[in-house]
Amino acid sequence: MGQNSGTSSASKASKRRGRIILWIVVALLFLVVLAYFGIGAVAANILTQPKRVFDPSLNPGVYGLEYEDVRFPARGDGLEIAAWYIPSAQNERAIILVHGRDNSRTNGFVDQFVPFASKLHEAGFSVMLIDLRGHGESADARFTFGILERQDVLGAVDWLEGQGYQPGKIGVLGYSLGAASVIGAASEETDIGAIWIDSAFADVKSVIEGSWQQESGLPQVFLQSTLWMIRLLFGYDITASLPVDEIGSIAPRPIFIAHCSQDRMIPIAHMDRLLAAAQNTQSWVIQNCDQNTLPEPILEEKYNYHAIGYPIQPEDYAARVIQFFDQNLK
Repeated sequence: MGQNSGTSSASKASKRRGRIILWIVVALLFLVVLAYFGIGAVAANILTQPKRVFDPSLNPGVYGLEYEDVRFPARGDGLEIAAWYIPSAQNERAIILVHGRDNSRTNGFVDQFVPFASKLHEAGFSVMLIDLRGHGESADARFTFGILERQDVLGAVDWLEGQGYQPGKIGVLGYSLGAASVIGAASEETDIGAIWIDSAFADVKSVIEGSWQQESGLPQVFLQSTLWMIRLLFGYDITASLPVDEIGSIAPRPIFIAHCSQDRMIPIAHMDRLLAAAQNTQSWVIQNCDQNTLPEPILEEKYNYHAIGYPIQPEDYAARVIQFFDQNLK
């Protein structure tokens, strides 16, 4: 009888140890899951938060241009978008310039956006430089990599048409994030007569995957939790930014696609995919996009040989843009 009692006690103790171990395992799993999604939430907040860069001293007046500082609502959600409008005396054709991620109308094209706009103005175009939402002086917003930023471009089109510009007389040029926004806008608005896109991605997910560890400092495994948390916290699927699925609908309006051959941020294979999906296109693979030939202050690693075609070859680049829009904004 004593033996049975001892066996029973040992069995109960064993079961208690088993339950304790089970609870420890469950608690550890819970902590791992909590950490996985917690880190994903922090990364989601960082990934979707633009950095504001704006230098008011880099305004069109510095280059002797008369301009207006304007505000208008983005189409759809009405967010306030800031812009500079440089009217041409001819006042018949206009080009909207759209910057990339973490840039603005003051420092697009490596601080050369306004000099570039000046060249377009000299060629007889009115020019509008906009700050995408969350950038420059525009209203606060998160990145959607072109899903919502297109509404800022469409708001600029609406404003210009309110000034009397006719359908087909408005062209849009954008690079990187701006290029995705331009493709999305042109796919929805037929009044846009022609577009020039530089350093565009075909789909944002592959770009994020390729630069994840460098940009986030996290192992690749946290990418998926970050994408899930963006959807949960902010209500949109960032991977739904797929310019390659939209660019085909722009035809028969003309498209010019430019891309630096050495681009390490958005590899030139993205250009090939866009060209395969688009119609009525011209293209330019920009050779010798070596950022080490740029002036000393702009040698940061962050450029990754990305979207530097104009700073590297300003005269050739501007001449091609002017020729393209001159021929196609009729």
